[in-house]
Amino acid sequence: MSPEPTVSVVICTHNGARSLPIALAAVSAQELRGAELELIVVDDRSTDASADIAARAGARVVSTNGGGADAGGIAAARNAGAAAASGAIVAFTDDDCEPARTWLSELIAPFADPNVDGVAGDTVPASRESPTFRYLALRNPLAPLPAALLESANPLFRLRRYLRDGLGPTPPLGDGSPLYSVVGANMAFRRGFLADMGGFDARIAFGGEEEDLCRRAHLRARGARFVYAPSARVRHHYRPGLRDSLRRARAYGQGNARQAIENAEIWPIVFPFPLLTGAAVIAAALGARRALPAALALPLVLYPGWLTHAVRRRDAESLLFAYVQLAQEVATMTGEVDHYLARAMAEA
Repeated sequence: MSPEPTVSVVICTHNGARSLPIALAAVSAQELRGAELELIVVDDRSTDASADIAARAGARVVSTNGGGADAGGIAAARNAGAAAASGAIVAFTDDDCEPARTWLSELIAPFADPNVDGVAGDTVPASRESPTFRYLALRNPLAPLPAALLESANPLFRLRRYLRDGLGPTPPLGDGSPLYSVVGANMAFRRGFLADMGGFDARIAFGGEEEDLCRRAHLRARGARFVYAPSARVRHHYRPGLRDSLRRARAYGQGNARQAIENAEIWPIVFPFPLLTGAAVIAAALGARRALPAALALPLVLYPGWLTHAVRRRDAESLLFAYVQLAQEVATMTGEVDHYLARAMAEA
């Protein structure tokens, strides 16, 4: 009898001792039939007990070398995990995630099609106890990107899609939907595909490494095929409060600016409504101050999806989410500006 195929699960951690045990326990409890599970934890220069916790849980621990407070970065850590993997399929989740018991079996099922290069599952907030968590459940920053983005990189095309789909809760994707990009917290690839692509861009410290990999794959002569498996569910333990969400948005903006500088087909992200709201508030403050309340209420008109959701669900809290989305978009553009300024100063 031939040995059962191996599926490798890679968890990257940097000082994740508090959350890592939950992720390890969830992966170890996977209901995986007809295959063996290999668990790899990449310790990205942690200064806490992350490596010891992983070893005690039976994981193979891979180090990105050295020590100190600064991590080598998520892309380099993912590459180290993939290089250590022996499985034909390499799945990734993060140290602040909790996969469902059937996560891995559902995530690898689409690979029965030999043309599938990668799969993304459904990543949802682990809690809905705060307004920020409830917002993230409706407008998921960890939702995979649809294949419709392959139609054009033209900024006017992207703007039309934003105006159609981006002004409220995230439109759901169907089972098996083709994707432009997967999401790092819940993704899997064929190990041979990762080798052919040269892995993730190790220069990316945080945010966008999976999108960069998928973009490069689509540019190949044969292209790439990524699909969505919503039944492969992972619960993401976000940090409480809005601050961490804005930090992530800012990091994604920095990543997009990096890609825009290096790739002519990628444009900077410019969200129109934060600029319009800011201009309206400044104009009202400098002129007719009686118009200031109207200017402050402008996001409710500019992001009509939240107003519609509030009326349909009789959920007044959703009205606040227009302002949360506004703040996230501001943070994303701020991250882009950060990167452009840092690049200019480095070249000066």
